[in-house]
Amino acid sequence: MRPSTVEAYRAQVTLPSLESLPSRLAAGLAINAQPRVAVIESIATGTPDHVIPQAEAAKLIASLPRLKENGKRIEKIYQNTRIENRHLAVNLLSEEAVSPEQSAAPIQDRMQVFKEKAVPLAEQVVRQALANLGELSSDVTDSIGLIVFVSSTGFIAPGVDAEIIERLGLKRNIARVTVNFMGCAAAMNGLRVACDHVKAYPANRALLVCLELSSINAAFKDDLNDVIIHSIFGDGCAAVVVGSGYAAIAKDRGQIVIRDHFSYLIEGTQDGITLGVNDTGITCQLSPQLPDYVEAGVRPVIEQYLTSQGLTQDSIGLWAVHPGGTRIIQKVKSSLGLEDSQVAISWEVLREYGNMLSVSILFVLERMAHQRRQELSQGGAATTSATSVRGLGFSFSPGVGIEGILFEMA
Repeated sequence: MRPSTVEAYRAQVTLPSLESLPSRLAAGLAINAQPRVAVIESIATGTPDHVIPQAEAAKLIASLPRLKENGKRIEKIYQNTRIENRHLAVNLLSEEAVSPEQSAAPIQDRMQVFKEKAVPLAEQVVRQALANLGELSSDVTDSIGLIVFVSSTGFIAPGVDAEIIERLGLKRNIARVTVNFMGCAAAMNGLRVACDHVKAYPANRALLVCLELSSINAAFKDDLNDVIIHSIFGDGCAAVVVGSGYAAIAKDRGQIVIRDHFSYLIEGTQDGITLGVNDTGITCQLSPQLPDYVEAGVRPVIEQYLTSQGLTQDSIGLWAVHPGGTRIIQKVKSSLGLEDSQVAISWEVLREYGNMLSVSILFVLERMAHQRRQELSQGGAATTSATSVRGLGFSFSPGVGIEGILFEMA
């Protein structure tokens, strides 16, 4: 129609008011009048089979001849992590895994092991994430327009994303993005890419797969930094299905609505978290100043971001804090003035799994959503927008950077 024709048509047609329509239809029109948002429709998580009790790992590593002179210190390091178990692709309680020969294994061999261990785990977790949607498998797979694969512990090409496409029968014209070397914050980077995709293509879903196998790169030489690193990190995988939908409907289904993303690279912290590659694998160096960087940097960044959104800390009912280690959680608590109860899930994930880098924050969000649904069910509250709660989740990237999301749950 020409503009003049459109104006004439509008003048002749009077739409009924919402009050004159049946309540259900009125509610539907009200919802459709709202903008579509990015929604986490499903989260699934998984870990490798080897469960390593932290106390047993401490005794073994402390008894190695090349580390024995620091034995007592090593056992204390492990004890102070507050980790009870870690799930690892490589059984670090075996003599072969901690032998000098294995510690000197070249990176080419380690990346081959990464592929052998990563692909089956990723397939298992992705299948579960898709099954959680409760739709026909063909409908789900046909709707995926993007796959984002995240890892800082293994690099192969064709990668895990290509294997998932093959094994699950995803479309051959699916878009693919990989996020590497962003450390513990990489899930947030991948989630941003997925959200941007579904906003641009509302008919599509995006699949985010985070997979970290730190045990593949374990080396126990005479360097205490290696001991410290491998006393903290565990292995795991998480898959997230992101779609485009309406906030009220998503929250009614118990899904997570992503309202916004934020990033900030804290000044003067370049040495805080450093990732690298050497002949025998991927390395990580944590500065002794890292806890201080976190404590000094988190509050001003979070306050500035919340202010930009017209919010305050009191506006946030859920805190999804990356369980990067005992001192990381403690320093975030101290910086923001949080109670232990507000970061209880982060403590749980750290205790049960260790720091799984990018994967950890998704374990926290999955558990948080499950706990929220249980609370509403037990309390008899309806899962509607009237009972929704706002949350903030964030992790730390090399630098030190803070990468996070503002989200809502019913």
